[in-house]
Formats: sequence, C-alpha cells, structure tokens
Amino acid sequence: FASHAAWSSTRRRLRTPDMARGIPCLNPRCIPHGTNLGSPRRHARGVRTTGAPKRARNPPSSSSSMGNSPSRPGSPSLAGPRAGTPTRLRYDVSTGVATDDAPALAPDQTPAASADPFSENYASVMLQGFHWRSCNARELGLTADRSWYGEVLANIPALVQTGVDAVWLPPPSHSVSPEGYLPQRLYDLDSRYGTKEELKTLCRELKAAGIKPMADIVINHRCADTQDENGAWRIFSNVSFPPTDDVEPGKSFDRTWGPWAIVKDDPVFNGEGNSDTGESFPPAPDLDHANEHVRRELTAWLNWLKNSVGFVGWRFDYAKGYGAAFVKEYVDNTVGAGAMNVAEFWPEASWEPDGRLALDQNPMRQSMCDWLDRAKASTATFDFATKAVLQEAVAKNELWRLRDADGKPPGLIGWWPQRAVTFVDNHDTGGTGQAAGSDSGRMKDGSDFIGGGSYGQGHWRFPPEHRMLGYAYILTHPGIPCLFWPHAVRMPDGRHGDMAAEVAAMVRMRKDAGITSDSRVDILVAESDVYVARVRGRQADVTVKLGPRYDFPAEIMPAEGGREWKMCASGKDYAIWSRPHATRA
Repeated sequence: FASHAAWSSTRRRLRTPDMARGIPCLNPRCIPHGTNLGSPRRHARGVRTTGAPKRARNPPSSSSSMGNSPSRPGSPSLAGPRAGTPTRLRYDVSTGVATDDAPALAPDQTPAASADPFSENYASVMLQGFHWRSCNARELGLTADRSWYGEVLANIPALVQTGVDAVWLPPPSHSVSPEGYLPQRLYDLDSRYGTKEELKTLCRELKAAGIKPMADIVINHRCADTQDENGAWRIFSNVSFPPTDDVEPGKSFDRTWGPWAIVKDDPVFNGEGNSDTGESFPPAPDLDHANEHVRRELTAWLNWLKNSVGFVGWRFDYAKGYGAAFVKEYVDNTVGAGAMNVAEFWPEASWEPDGRLALDQNPMRQSMCDWLDRAKASTATFDFATKAVLQEAVAKNELWRLRDADGKPPGLIGWWPQRAVTFVDNHDTGGTGQAAGSDSGRMKDGSDFIGGGSYGQGHWRFPPEHRMLGYAYILTHPGIPCLFWPHAVRMPDGRHGDMAAEVAAMVRMRKDAGITSDSRVDILVAESDVYVARVRGRQADVTVKLGPRYDFPAEIMPAEGGREWKMCASGKDYAIWSRPHATRA
C-alpha cells in the first residue's frame, strides 16, 4: 500500500460524492463502531445493542423483484414475538420503519452459544461439491475418466488441506433432468453423478477425513412415472419399496402415491391433496407436505440416506415451496438441529425503478428472519441479502453499501449471523446459463466452457473480475461461508489453480484467527472506493480492506504492546491482516 503520508494529505471528514448518502467520515476520531455480534448486551440473535435508539428509515421505493421464482403478493409476516422470546428487528414494509418490540435482555439473560444446538457449526466452512455441469463431467472431459463422485473422492486430500468442514453434494436420486432437480425414483441412487456404491464410498471417506457429507434434498416436488386412468402423470411408483443391499431399487411397482399426494392448487397437475403451503413449482407436481403419509414416507427416505448411505446433513432445495414448519419436522426426525443443515430460501431483493439495487434491503432480510422463525431456527439459510449487496458494491465501486443504516453488515449476517450461510456464487447464480450436455464443452466463441463460465445457470452471477473481493469479504466476516467448487478446487488440467490457492489462503487465515459465525465485526470505513472492517476471532483480530484505494490510515491499525499487524492474504483490490490477541501474564 502507499505510505501513510499519502493518506494524511488527503484525509477529510466527508468525501463529496458520499455526503448525499450520509456516509460517515473517515477521520478515525469520528469512526463509529459497527456491529458487535458477540456482545452480551445484544439480543440473543444479534440485532441491536441494548438502549440504542430506534432508527426510522426511508420507505422502500417502488421495486421490481429478483429471485428464482415469481413472488406471491403480500409483504413479509410481521407477527409479534412470543412472550419472553428474544427477537430480531421487525421491518414494516408499509412504513419503512424497523422496530424492536421485544423487551431487552439483561446481560445475564442472553443465552450462550453453547445453548444453541447449531453452535458446533459456527466455525465451519462449507463447500458446494459440484457445479451445474458436474453431471456430464466425464463426457465433457472434466474428470480423469471417472464419475463426479469419483472426482470428489480423489480431491478429498485437497479439501482437507483447504480447510473444508462440510461438503454439499448433488441431489442423489434418479431424476428426469440430468442435474437431479426433477427427482422421480427417490430410492434409486444410480444417477448421472455416479452409482449408489460410489456415493456410499464417498460419504464414508469424507467422514473419515473429518468432512461432513450433506445431501441436496429436493422434496418440494417430484415427477410422476405412471399415468392415471385419464392419461395424466399423477402416479408415483416405488415410494414404499424398501431398498436393501440384497434388492435393486426400482424393481417394485407398488403404486402407493396418487393424485392425493399432490396439492390441490397445483396449477398444472391438478392434485387432490391439501392446499399448497408455499410457492408453486410448475415443472413438476408439488407434493402435499400437509399430508402425514407423505411426510412419513419422506422422513423414512431421509433416514435411509442417513443410515444406509452415510449423509449427516441436508441442504433443502426450494424451501420457499413448502411450509418452514415441515423443515423443522424433517430435521428433528432425522439428523437433528445440531447437524449442518441449510435451506435455499431465496427471497426477493428490492430494486429502484431504474433497475439499480435499492439501498435498503431490510425487507429481504426480514423475510429470511421470518422464515427462520417459522422453522424454529432448526436450520441455517443461504444469505442472499449479503450476496445482493456485496456484488453490487464491488461491481459499481459503491462499497458504502456494505454498512447499513445501523452500522451493521447489510445482509442476514447483520441480523442473525448464526443462521446465515454466505456465498459468492452457486450452480444457480453463477455461470452463463448454458445447459448441461448441450455441447462438447466449449462456448460458442470457442473458449473453454469452465473458463467461459458455463458451470452455472447464470441467474445472478457475481462479477467474475471481482470474485476474490467477494471471498475476501465472506471469509473474514461472520456467518458460515460456502465455497463453490469451480472457485475453490483446481481442475484436472491445472485450471483455476491460482484462484483455488487464493481461496485456500483465506480459509487458513479464517481458521487461524478463529473467526466464527458469531464473531464481532466493527466496520471502520465504508466509502465508495474503500471498505475496512475489524473482525474479532477467537485467537486473533483480523482487519480486511476492500477497494481500489491504496492509502491507508495508520490510526486504524495501531501497534499495541509490541503486537504488530501481519499481512496474511492479499490480491487485486483486497488485503487482510491479522494480529494475535494479547496473552495474559
């Protein structure tokens, strides 16, 4: 970085472009400390310091929506808290005011992290162990002539060295679509990713290496395999067939599910069950989770995946498609709330009429908090709010977005970090949207498809040129970070090696410092072209700087008691320093 004098000569209280946005000054004497997620004075789920004034916000602008499906009309639930129960901010969409209507907890009333069954996951680093084209990996030459399960198995030593604690594996069951998201025969585990035996071996070896295998659970919908008397595809076979090592799944034709297992308001398949408890999914019949028989069968299947295959946690696909209370039931009756479980609940972001991301994403955050409340915090959820703001901030040099009106991180990690799984991209958001198996592995311009980015559906891609800033943020901040395979694992021919090494260095920094999902973070600077935050890990403090500005104030990183800051990771437009805590005499 440039000298401290370069900073001193340009120091000012407010930068002109930021005054309209109310961005706090850069003079260290007036830098307000931000989020203190670990303070005993804060509500149990990390909302507000006791006694802090309640702040009104400008009402949300007219907005368009962004998400993985159309949003139903209506605002997030604003039901009040239960008596004596800590709560997060409640955001009134109609008035634009955030309130905290629960009584403040005294310091000795705040539950310790150890009281949370999910606390054993606070220090975890996840990896999405596949991408959109992994199902065609062998044909496309992405693996050394082995299945995708074989590829992950071969990379276990690299995952251990990187510091991965849990791997989210693709949907395990036979599917109408090669990627696995239109499941049909649930107990048939011979898929485009590999065989049932390969999957069992992979789960066993991951656990032996200290890595938790998580299954991608697609239970909002299911494709029927038999027509009814009217020619409609509404009969599901093989549901109650008990798979064992002695009998091959798929040989029984015990047709135990019919139209009664489909919700009655399914707009395409005209089910005869109860009303849908979530949003519709038009490509396949929506299952009736309000039916006890359906839930019992799905629970038996999940327990079979746990006991016979070796999974220890779930990633719930399309969780907005059915009631959150059912997620809690499936978790409680299978792996338990202490397991590494995460739900894909993708709420809508708020947008300005001109297409820019709205400054205030509190409705999005509140929607995620409300869903977690309904699920009784039995699982974490992906932090789409952090992704929305972070990628907008780095792409447009608007790093002031990374501090909300209360001085907190602007995503779910600012309100409920213990249940937030942060990420840069995944198989849905990343890539360019090229279909799996649609070509021989090359883009239309002749470039390699992975290099060209077709490892995902391209619904909401993080700017590729700023990808490492995204990882520098999520790997230094609270929440449980989730890496993406194309970013974190070297390809067989050496591709992505530099990126994977950079990510691994930041994971090591996080582990060495002891940063967890409930670590304290103080946002020191948030301006257009520079963001600086201090995060307190269990073993060390970490300072992270994002943005193209190079001058840096000495006052922000003073030496104390001979303890100097040491740079532990750096790259284009980012740097990370750490300093161990003082030892007690």
